[in-house]
Amino acid sequence: MKIIFRSLTFLLFIFTAGLAVADQYNSTKSIGAYTAGCIRNAAALPKDGTGYQVIRLGRGRFFAHTETIDYITTLSEKVNEELGGLLLIADISQQTGGPMPDDHSSHQIGLDADILFWQHPVAKKRSLTVKERQYINPQSVLFPGEYGIDPNKWSTTQEQILMLAASDPRVDRIFINPVIKRELCTNYSGQDWLAKMRPWYGHDGHFHVRLKCPNGSASCEAQAPLANYGDGCDELVTWFREDGTVKTRRKSGTSVQKRLPDECIAIMNGKY
Repeated sequence: MKIIFRSLTFLLFIFTAGLAVADQYNSTKSIGAYTAGCIRNAAALPKDGTGYQVIRLGRGRFFAHTETIDYITTLSEKVNEELGGLLLIADISQQTGGPMPDDHSSHQIGLDADILFWQHPVAKKRSLTVKERQYINPQSVLFPGEYGIDPNKWSTTQEQILMLAASDPRVDRIFINPVIKRELCTNYSGQDWLAKMRPWYGHDGHFHVRLKCPNGSASCEAQAPLANYGDGCDELVTWFREDGTVKTRRKSGTSVQKRLPDECIAIMNGKY
């Protein structure tokens, strides 16, 4: 009887270990840092959904962690239902993550997503063709010279979209142009969600959502938590000249690319 029990225990151990290995290689995982990492078993965001359409499909950057897919679809449904809006989804990540061959330094672990501010009038009425989507680029909502927001390209709809986007507890931070942050601080001063709105250069035609490392991605490197400084509006003074325009970005010298984790090299080479 003891021999049978031991045999069953051993078989159960083998079965459980096998499930753990299968889970390791079949579930989606974000690995490494936002600027130096990859994705295991990335999920693809469908090109159409309630309240959103994916643009520039030919770039192949509509892959993400499943948590990001759920975030985008949930946000889009809320934007559609509550605001009658539609989101154009731009770059998320490549199929295995990793560095992109352009000016993106992040978007490597499937937890970053670019979403356009533009409420495309045709897309709100019908599904755009693949060709139509391929040539859509972010349209700046600022006046030339970045001294203010163009009211013809901005409304409370964009503000409410940002509020909804930041309200999800999975969001770590959202990058927007300093001029847009200034506008939000003028209209929503003191509201906690503003703390997640991080001023950064560019980001005048889209906002960049970054999610926290999800459960089950033990190798995901979290960013340092945001400082506890309320809505973050006080720091804006460091971003602007006396005439109200954004200061020129300083060159930081030669940047050192962080090394990809060894696991990512194998994943990106298809050896996993």
